[in-house]
Amino acid sequence: MPRTATTLISLLTCLFLVSCAAVNSSPIPTVAATDTSTPHPTSTPVPQATRTPTPLVCTATQGSILNVDIPTQKLNRPINTNIYLPPCYDPKKEGGYPWLIMLHGQAATNAQWLELGLTNAADDLITSKEIRPLVIVMPFEVTWTPGPRESQFDEALMEDVLPYIEENYAVCKERTCRAIGGLSRGGNWAVHLGFVSPEVFGIVGAHSTPLFYGELWNIQAAAGLPPESIPLVLVDAGDKDAEKEKVQEFVTALKDAGVPYQFFEFEGRHEPSYWSAHVADYLRWYAQAFTRLQSEK
Repeated sequence: MPRTATTLISLLTCLFLVSCAAVNSSPIPTVAATDTSTPHPTSTPVPQATRTPTPLVCTATQGSILNVDIPTQKLNRPINTNIYLPPCYDPKKEGGYPWLIMLHGQAATNAQWLELGLTNAADDLITSKEIRPLVIVMPFEVTWTPGPRESQFDEALMEDVLPYIEENYAVCKERTCRAIGGLSRGGNWAVHLGFVSPEVFGIVGAHSTPLFYGELWNIQAAAGLPPESIPLVLVDAGDKDAEKEKVQEFVTALKDAGVPYQFFEFEGRHEPSYWSAHVADYLRWYAQAFTRLQSEK
């Protein structure tokens, strides 16, 4: 082959190779990396539940007895008073507890009802849910011979003892849940106050009660009252009570005046053993009377 041809072929070959190299040198596009792994879940804090404190359940089976001196301007000394508060007493009880004033007999003290077992019976009946919890107030009458015309004991009870109890203890302030009772002379006072102030007391308990002189007039006057203003009355006495005849006159007066009453004659005399045997009966009756008056409101 002539040298000139060989040189031309070599030159063409080089030009071809340079052209290919130029084409292949184009930059390779960059591809963004994609994470194909499964994402881990994000942890979200779980709110903690607020615990509601469980109310403490009271399991007390005994009430408490307080002894207080209640000031009064009517007498020359304070009225020493025993106050029974029921088991699990709640000083903020809505509506308050029904309450009962219990007066002692002649020549006794305000410890008499405690000695007869009244508050022990209340503990048992309340704990067994036979009766609703109640407050019992037992004031002391120091001078025990004068009657309502000479004594200011009744005025001191109404003007000083009642307001003091209602201001300082969780008791109901309506007549339908306020009762007064007593034995012997204490029953005389209960009947007197119950019929002189029927707008205050819805319930009267007269246990072995012969009545003060002239008291029958107050009972007869109740005949003119509206039925809802007349107190419910419980009367009881022993079949051998020395004052039984006077008690019978009292019952007859209640009947004639149209006063709602219950009369029970039990075996016994005018003595502590008789009243002690029936303190639970008394409490059941007061509880039933409270329920009756509340239902009739």
